[in-house]
Amino acid sequence: MANIKIFNKLREFYRKRKKAINLTLRLIISLSLIIYLIFSQFKDFQTIVSTLKDINIPLIILSALTHVYGIWITAFRLQALLKTQNVYLPISFLSASTVVGMFFNNFLPTTVGGDIYRGYDVTKRSGFPLSSSISVIVVERFSGIVASGVFAIAALFLGFTTIGGQSIVIPIVIVVILIVLVFFLILNPNVLGLEKLAKRFKPIAKLLEKLQNVYTTLLSFKKFKLVLAKVMFYSFTLQFSVILNYWLASKSLGIDLSLVSFIFIVPVVTIIAMLPISLGGIGLREGSVVLLMVALGAPSEKATMCSLLLFAMLIVLSIIGGIIYGLRPFLAKKERERVL
Repeated sequence: MANIKIFNKLREFYRKRKKAINLTLRLIISLSLIIYLIFSQFKDFQTIVSTLKDINIPLIILSALTHVYGIWITAFRLQALLKTQNVYLPISFLSASTVVGMFFNNFLPTTVGGDIYRGYDVTKRSGFPLSSSISVIVVERFSGIVASGVFAIAALFLGFTTIGGQSIVIPIVIVVILIVLVFFLILNPNVLGLEKLAKRFKPIAKLLEKLQNVYTTLLSFKKFKLVLAKVMFYSFTLQFSVILNYWLASKSLGIDLSLVSFIFIVPVVTIIAMLPISLGGIGLREGSVVLLMVALGAPSEKATMCSLLLFAMLIVLSIIGGIIYGLRPFLAKKERERVL
């Protein structure tokens, strides 16, 4: 009886503080993974210093600059999709929203946490319904996933078929097929009779009701095939900029891995970072980068430093996003005063 009371109290405590507890757990997981990565790969602080001394400054700057293009093209991609819904927002606002979204990635599970903020931001600025904003973001995100899958398949055709002596052909094909299949089933639950089954479970039924708007928005894009083609082009160039970001960072440390290697590595890392067990994929992303680079022949210490440099770039962008978010109320006030 005493054990049951304790269990009920713990359950009630968790229910009331669910968000705070989950946030704390993900923070602990992210920090633990980063700390473990550093202490397991570097012998001492002097090793870190000596690795940094050999870095090629121009190459690491070029690597960082790929983020500027990434933010810019992400804004153009979202703007193109929003225009089909008669929502017109400037690139400057959408670029700022993208950077602020990177800030919120540090407080939300998976790397798509910032997308939720961007959807809210669009709604707040334009008055567009939040569910519709999120629907557009889902379409945008899916175009990115498709681009990642295409690059992963392209790596196979470019001869990148093994890692650590093991074939990766079947795993890549299976993952790509599963992503497309899951997305298709989410939007078409009646195909396998899932809609009838979901009605028996209220949480699932509510989720499907919300997804219906996503499906409706997606269908509306059938009239804008040229726009979708443009969005896919943006997604391909965005994905390639991320690949260049990783490749240039590795080259700055003297790591001898080909560009084709990163055409494979980046999509895999992107998928792993989406797992909802850490904050913004922190720790999972860096660990998987090191694991894959080392498996492909990169020295473990340099691979770790490469992943930490890539992580540092994201942290800097997150800080900038936080500053923009903090300044927005002040800037909005100034804008209102100027208009009046």
